[in-house]
Amino acid sequence: MVKIINREPVVAGTETAGAESGVALDSLKPGEAGTILHISAEPALKLHLMELGFVAGSAISFLMSTPFGDPNIYALRGTSIALRKSEAKCIRVRT
Repeated sequence: MVKIINREPVVAGTETAGAESGVALDSLKPGEAGTILHISAEPALKLHLMELGFVAGSAISFLMSTPFGDPNIYALRGTSIALRKSEAKCIRVRT
């Protein structure tokens, strides 16, 4: 089994460092939208999220929060998906 790790160094203070890192999906407010940049999670969770459609370049929007605040509901590829905040923190988006 081969494990592929794609880690790109980010140098603090460069112009592209903040632009490419984006924000965590769980920091979006209801009604806000963005584009998925990448997923930083353990391999099993990353694969599961990618199978659900969370892939780089996909448009995603925060629809609503549940009454207790966890999970949150997101619109992705024509469907609504509920994600826990711990899972949403692993997904970086560009707003």
